[in-house]
Amino acid sequence: MKQIPLFFLIASSLIAHGPGKNSDFAGKRVLFIGIDGCRADALVAAMDRGMAPQMKKLSEGEGGLLTRQFYAGGELGTPTHQPTVSGPGWTSLLTGVWMNKHGVKDNGFLGARLQAFPHFMRRIKEMQPTSWCASFADWPPIHTKIADGSRMGDAEFLDAKFTATPDAARHFIDNPEKDIEVRDEALKTLRTQNPDVMFVYFGQVDEFGHGATDSRANFSPDSTLYLNAISHVDSHVGELIRAMHARPKFAEEDWLVLITTDHGGRGNSHGGDSEVERNIWLIASASQLPREKLLNEPVPQTALVPMIYQHLGITPKAEWMPAEPLKKP
Repeated sequence: MKQIPLFFLIASSLIAHGPGKNSDFAGKRVLFIGIDGCRADALVAAMDRGMAPQMKKLSEGEGGLLTRQFYAGGELGTPTHQPTVSGPGWTSLLTGVWMNKHGVKDNGFLGARLQAFPHFMRRIKEMQPTSWCASFADWPPIHTKIADGSRMGDAEFLDAKFTATPDAARHFIDNPEKDIEVRDEALKTLRTQNPDVMFVYFGQVDEFGHGATDSRANFSPDSTLYLNAISHVDSHVGELIRAMHARPKFAEEDWLVLITTDHGGRGNSHGGDSEVERNIWLIASASQLPREKLLNEPVPQTALVPMIYQHLGITPKAEWMPAEPLKKP
């Protein structure tokens, strides 16, 4: 039996902000897209072969870039060093700190310290309680562990939360279908709501890398099945970008678009310190970006949350961000 996805929209007692500049951040908004387990050289191969035209177009368009200076796994030989697996990876991307702060060592989340170093959207809500934040994912721990673990008591900070739960009995072979459900709910929000910040997660690329969806696939630019999965997600990215551009007052809005992954892979696995597991990628598009640093210097996963705060005009408290944020030119 097909499992019904968990979805709930939290009703606000406040009048929702409108499109354009009518928002808590004067029209500045964020679309953060996560593609699990998407190896950097495979993404580039997909782009070069015409299999990822949407991400290629975004990265090469006005205000866009693709950097392969981005890295996962913390700093080798230091307390920040963490495994290249989803639990620590997505926690670092969504909190802006490494494992030595957030405490997530694996996909079990035992020892997580998310009350002290929470999801960045909780911080946004602390600064602007009337802001509108949304998250969509088909890896349930994104919500059940990272987001819910960041809540203060029962206080929800996500105005929209959609979880499409893959059927474990099918060993996640329905991830492509779940990605479509995630895409459709995110599209609905872009078309009918006025989000300040959205996070949208797609899981099928990682499942193909593991061979869970097809045993012939692996984490490699030589795997056509793996590249096909990247291509499928690329089409979802394109629909999200088109929906963003079709918003009624898009010309007045200032969107920061970020697309990245939590780790690479090797063979059918990941978790180690090889270059193909640690060296990942970032696509970014905005009216202003720290381009020189992003393109020419090693940039950690933990740099994205400070970039989001900077784009929205939020000054983080010292205890939020131990690392110095990237500076605009």
